[in-house]
Amino acid sequence: MDNEIDYLVADENCKQAIKELMFDANRLKWLKKYRRLYEKVNLSPKELPNVANANFDGVVYEIGRAHV
Repeated sequence: MDNEIDYLVADENCKQAIKELMFDANRLKWLKKYRRLYEKVNLSPKELPNVANANFDGVVYEIGRAHV
């Protein structure tokens, strides 16, 4: 993600994904559906745990809540 618009779009998508997860008990189906979103917001530093890329220009986005 390179700019504020990318973060805003990912943030809205994550909010929707979180809402959907609250009403759908099938987590495997949910994870499969939102795999690309996860990959978009995921940072995988070498030899460190994965983290959510949820900060842009000092603003923290809801993306981190969808990062499992």
